[in-house]
Amino acid sequence: MSQRRPNRSTANIAEEDDDLALDEAVKECVRYIFYREGNKTPFKRADIVKHLSTTCQTPSGDVNTVISRANQILKKIYGYKLVQIASKSGNQFIVILNEECESLHSSNSDSSHRRLLTAALMHIYMTGGAVKEDEMWKFLAEAGLLEENNHTGRKILTNTFTKQLYLHYFKVGEGDLAKNMFEWGQRATEEVPKLFLLQKMAKAFDKQPDHWCEQYKEATEEPMGE
Repeated sequence: MSQRRPNRSTANIAEEDDDLALDEAVKECVRYIFYREGNKTPFKRADIVKHLSTTCQTPSGDVNTVISRANQILKKIYGYKLVQIASKSGNQFIVILNEECESLHSSNSDSSHRRLLTAALMHIYMTGGAVKEDEMWKFLAEAGLLEENNHTGRKILTNTFTKQLYLHYFKVGEGDLAKNMFEWGQRATEEVPKLFLLQKMAKAFDKQPDHWCEQYKEATEEPMGE
């Protein structure tokens, strides 16, 4: 005797379809975030909304849920996380590592450029604040990392790493008193452990990290990534 299959209500079927659509939107959101992570440039919530609307027809009311679930996957599986930052054009997102790093993870594959960034961040950190542009060029030249008139190399700092938010390059003053400065960018603040830089400094000078008392105190009191 055959058994009658239980009826599935239209509401149940619709609910299952919604769940599948939401799961697909989360996967697409993760893919999009990884795509944007590749060039390290910030992006807006509106960019995610537009992409999900185009690829998955995701309703705008579901976007916050999709982003939240995508962020959970980024943290749990891939070791990344979304961080919201403030900018002149409004709130934006950047994708950063959610774990301690042993090297800088700039998208630039040139090791000399990564060494340049490490040195620049270290110089700012050890100085204790923003560094004048001229002083930065002098330091990098003396360190043998950037020749004095290497304007192409300078653009790596003033353009590439500034767009990626590892560095903040800005002007203070007006007229003849104007000067350009470097300080840590928002990505560096979120992603680069100060203790990592201090340990590299200690190794270079055959010292213990706590040799620099003020910097060591700041580095060891730095909150760990969540």
